[in-house]
Amino acid sequence: MVHRANNFFLIAGEKSGDLYGSKLIKELLYINPNAVINFWGGDMMKEAGGNLLQHYRSYNFMGFYEVIKNFHIFLNKINLIKKHLDDTKPSVVILIDFPGFNLRLAKYCKRKGIKVIYFIPPKVWAWNSKRIYQIKKYVDITFSILPFEVDFYKKYNLKIFYYGSPLYSIIDEYKFKKIEFKSNYKNTISLLPGSRVSEVSNSIPIFKEIICSMPDNLFFVSYVDHIDSTLYKPIKNLKNVKLITGRTYDLVKQSDVAVTVSGTASLEVALLNIPQIVVYKTSYLSYLIGKMLLKINYISLVNLILNKQLIKELIQNDFNPKKVKGEINRILSNNDYNNKIKNGYKEIIRVLNKRNVISKIASHIMEK
Repeated sequence: MVHRANNFFLIAGEKSGDLYGSKLIKELLYINPNAVINFWGGDMMKEAGGNLLQHYRSYNFMGFYEVIKNFHIFLNKINLIKKHLDDTKPSVVILIDFPGFNLRLAKYCKRKGIKVIYFIPPKVWAWNSKRIYQIKKYVDITFSILPFEVDFYKKYNLKIFYYGSPLYSIIDEYKFKKIEFKSNYKNTISLLPGSRVSEVSNSIPIFKEIICSMPDNLFFVSYVDHIDSTLYKPIKNLKNVKLITGRTYDLVKQSDVAVTVSGTASLEVALLNIPQIVVYKTSYLSYLIGKMLLKINYISLVNLILNKQLIKELIQNDFNPKKVKGEINRILSNNDYNNKIKNGYKEIIRVLNKRNVISKIASHIMEK
């Protein structure tokens, strides 16, 4: 019989959540090797020692249209995870980002008397601020990884803690390995098309045009192996492409410039000190709704943390081969612009340079 205080259930819905969740699982098991940890998430969380009940590839929809289109699957997954919660009887549920899904579960867990912890809470300061009342009602403790959002949450008297961002330590501790390739190219460019089906399917056709128009440059393309590999087929056999999985930090570190689909990756590229362009494209309906609801001037975490545009953002129709290529060439040919970006990254590093963040969060969870 598992003691309730040692019984955890974690829920992550994407690659970055899987990364953070894996680090948290390791720390929880380090503090208490007898803890039972069931989860919905990904391969990294499984490798960390948790018991995988459902992989996020089956439920990580993003965008208003995409969620509506797959709403029947979404509801089925909600019902399934409720059953898993009833079967495993956790004392603590840890929600990791993924608010559309996780906030529904917070309400259910609260009704069942399960303690709810939110690690990486919804970005209510950006859009859908009404969610703050759901969080206040159903979440017991919140752990933020963004310095600027704490004050926003505290205005609503939420119990929120900030120990820093785990990314700095994760990258600092990473053991880099060189990627071997023929060196007869002018430059090396990293393309990070995202980790969701919708992100990859929207970005790969544009990336293909860019790759074909710059034959003297080598393109490292980071691909994820939990989605249909045919999505990468348009670029798979191009001579100046090297498709690489599971080694994003290695390929970015060896690049002269990166083109990054917006998300956690933009912050990772900044911490790796590589100039970048942030891009994003979604369905037209999702874009229109997002444009009406979003209350922020930038979409990349780099620009949001700095509260100014340091790196270029190309969104929706602006995310096209001509504009992306123009920005790539600007970074490659303009040393002043290149150095301006790297100098801006120094402030990101200063803000995020915190040690043992996940360890502190895990200890806090165990203490309570």
